[in-house]
Amino acid sequence: MKQEKREYGYRSNAYIDGNTVRKEEIIPERTRRVYKDGKRVYESERQIRERERALHMNGSYVFFLTGVFAVCLAMCFGYLYVQSEISQTRSEISKLKTDISTVASQNDSLNYSINSCMDTNNIYKKATQEMGMTQATDEQIVFYKSSDSGYTVQYGDIPKE
Repeated sequence: MKQEKREYGYRSNAYIDGNTVRKEEIIPERTRRVYKDGKRVYESERQIRERERALHMNGSYVFFLTGVFAVCLAMCFGYLYVQSEISQTRSEISKLKTDISTVASQNDSLNYSINSCMDTNNIYKKATQEMGMTQATDEQIVFYKSSDSGYTVQYGDIPKE
């Protein structure tokens, strides 16, 4: 019976004594019987060694994992803090937008009321009807030339020609 070489399924450290060269004898790997859930399960020595190696953790590895866990935890808390700040800022922005729209509508209504008071027809009616004023005639209007193109300060009556 010829056994083929498999990647992990043979051991080639057995020698045969003698004066002639023979083919190397391949000894199959020994398997142990393990019971799981009351059933017999065969495991290879390699599987057993890897499982035992996985169970052993040294102090530096545990310290490293603890550090990584602490950094991840800090990052998660930082992320949650930033998210809460963003949501709070968004709510403040929406509140400020509603305040701006309220103030803008009040400003528009005040502007409309101011403009309605400055209506020339409204001013003319109030001046003529309530205050008894009359429209100036051409004889009452006096024109003069200004020497300065800026504003004029009047210290006395304007002389007649």
